[in-house]
Amino acid sequence: MRLLLLLALPLPGLLAGCAGNVADYVGPRSDIVDDQLVRFGLTGRQSLCVGERLGARLTPLQLRRFERVAATVRRGYYDPLHLTLRDLRYVASTMSDPQVRLELDSAAAACGVVTEVAAPVPAVPAAPPAPAARAEAWLNLGAAPTGQAIAVDAATLEEEASTRKAWFRLTNPGEARPLANAYLLRIDCAHRTIEALARRRQDERGLVSDYQEYPSGSEGPLPVEGGTVMEIAYLAMCT
Repeated sequence: MRLLLLLALPLPGLLAGCAGNVADYVGPRSDIVDDQLVRFGLTGRQSLCVGERLGARLTPLQLRRFERVAATVRRGYYDPLHLTLRDLRYVASTMSDPQVRLELDSAAAACGVVTEVAAPVPAVPAAPPAPAARAEAWLNLGAAPTGQAIAVDAATLEEEASTRKAWFRLTNPGEARPLANAYLLRIDCAHRTIEALARRRQDERGLVSDYQEYPSGSEGPLPVEGGTVMEIAYLAMCT
C-alpha cells in the first residue's frame, strides 16, 4: 500500500546537473569516468584504454553526465551481485545523448573489452547477444476519476502466461508533465494483483539519475482497487 499511496502524490523534480568542472578542461579527460569503468568490471589496463578513447571523442560535459548517471547504479541490472560492462552499456543507452552509447561501444571494441567472457565448451552453442536497448514508447492508458493518468512504456512490455511486466509512469490531475519517477510493475492477470519491482527517476533531459530495486514482496503483490490508475493498467494489460 505504501507504494500506491506514493504513486498518487506529486514528487519534486531533480535539480539540473552541473555543467562540468574547470579541472575537466585542464587534466586528462579519461579521469572523469575512470573510477566508474573500474567499478563496472574493467581492469586497470582496460579502463585506461577505454577512458582515453572516451576522453578523445566526448566533451567533458558529456563525460561528466555519463559519470553521474553511472554512479547512481548500485546493483547490476542483469546480475544484482555484479556490475559489468553490459550494465554500463545499458546505462549509456538510457541517456538522451546517443553519442555516449556509440562511443562506449566503439571504445570497448577497440580496446578488446567484451561484454561477457564465455568459457569454451565443446558442442555447446554460444548464448545469443543481448538485444539492443529499445527506444522509449510511452502510451497513455487513460485517467482515473481523480484525474490522475497512467502511461506504459510499450517498448519494455514483457508478457508471460498470466503476467505482464513493464515500466509505468503517472501524471497528476491538471498537470501536463508526468512525474519524474517511473515504476516497473508486474501485473498478475489471473489473480488481479500488481507488484512494484523497481523505481527509476529521470530528469528533464531523460537522464536516469536514480534507480532502486525493491526487495521481493516489499511492494506487493497488492489487489487491484477499482477506480484507480492501477485498475486502468490492469485492464489495459490483461483484457
